[in-house]
Amino acid sequence: MKGVFSKGPQVEVAENITSRLHEISARNGMKLTTIFELISTKKILSVPNNATPHIRGSRISVLIMGTWDKDTDKLDAARSATSELSRIVIEGEKTVAESSSIGYGNYSER
Repeated sequence: MKGVFSKGPQVEVAENITSRLHEISARNGMKLTTIFELISTKKILSVPNNATPHIRGSRISVLIMGTWDKDTDKLDAARSATSELSRIVIEGEKTVAESSSIGYGNYSER
């Protein structure tokens, strides 16, 4: 699992991910999924910035997840594949700076 942030779904980013998803999945022998979490940030943004350490901003989490059959040799390939797909999201972002696109997105990588 890998998480990045985006201002929201963008047609160009979705097209780039879609065009690469099958090839990357086949190359690495795994199933890759990209999920844009379209959850309202209205409540989060209603709390003052200095009230909690939570990251503020009108942006959504994007989860990129790879699954495969039991084969521990796929971990490095999964990290590479999810990084490649997250790079597509980050590079396609028009309004969120790269420094604000990466980081903890409520996912853990194991």
